[in-house]
Amino acid sequence: MEQDNRRRPTDRGKTTVSRERPRNPASRPKNPRPKTGNAASREAARRERLDRAPRPFDRLEGLSEPEQTEPPRRQDRQAPPRKAQPPKNRKKAKKPRRVYNTNFGFKFLIMLAVVAVIVLSMIIFFKVKHIEVVLPAGQDGKPAYYTREEIIAASGINMDENLLSLSKATAAARIHAALPYVNDIQIKKQLPGTVIISFTEFDVTYSIQDEAGGWWLMSRDGRILEAAEEKEAKTHLYVTGMPIQVPKPGDYIQPVADEGADLSEIAAKKRVVEDIIPALEGTAFVKQIDRVDVSTSYDLTLWWTGDRYEIRLGTSENLTYKLQFLQATLENSEVQGRSGIIDLTFQEDDKVHFLEFR
Repeated sequence: MEQDNRRRPTDRGKTTVSRERPRNPASRPKNPRPKTGNAASREAARRERLDRAPRPFDRLEGLSEPEQTEPPRRQDRQAPPRKAQPPKNRKKAKKPRRVYNTNFGFKFLIMLAVVAVIVLSMIIFFKVKHIEVVLPAGQDGKPAYYTREEIIAASGINMDENLLSLSKATAAARIHAALPYVNDIQIKKQLPGTVIISFTEFDVTYSIQDEAGGWWLMSRDGRILEAAEEKEAKTHLYVTGMPIQVPKPGDYIQPVADEGADLSEIAAKKRVVEDIIPALEGTAFVKQIDRVDVSTSYDLTLWWTGDRYEIRLGTSENLTYKLQFLQATLENSEVQGRSGIIDLTFQEDDKVHFLEFR
């Protein structure tokens, strides 16, 4: 059963006050001290105390009362707090000494020593001791033109030369410059001291005449190989109608450009020679062609061995297509056993015309 804490009379006739705080804030007393006297007497006493107290501006002379009584304006910004000063008798803390890592220097010296050992081993131990030359297959297992000693001498590689610093490109360029019949070159290094040189030679060679009447053998890409006699030169497929400047072995053909000559026509002739020779190498009858006449770049003519056929190709356009038609014509029974002109210019129609010699 809940107790009623409200004030109620006791048995002795006295009243008790509940410990529970009053719930209404308005009923709470503002000043816990009891007030003595009335309000008028208290106000009079306050004014009397103010009149007796000295004013701060009474000692200043020459200032008006409003100026003396005006209080200073309050600044919104507060002054920064002062830093705490350490006591003077306190000793300064010593800075820690820098500790140097001696292990790094030791490791660096070891690394330099290892590098020096590697470099010295490369210089001392890896030297050229053997040079092997792989000869291309020829008649009786011998190369057509060059021997092993000629290849080694042309390469410029010396014994006891440093193998790792040896330039393969430089050695190959020396061989190409000295030996014109060499086609492809491969140079390999094999540790600890071996150099392997393998190469191929030109199988089919051609010939051409210079402006002075001399004959020269050349490769398929127009590189001069060596000088030759006319009789020997005509045993190869030779080019007529385009005399060249007097060359040296290893040079590339340069057509003669006389004063007043059509330079575009001369350039076209050279381009025809560079196109027709590789195209003929892809046919089965390349060794049956006796000569190529490029007197005019737009009227290309081939001559069969013994002047059996005069093959007119016209321009150098569609050379592969024209040579395929030529192969089919030579296999035709109407042409076999006869000699004449095979016209592949396709000027009138898309047919091959054969005109027998009389």
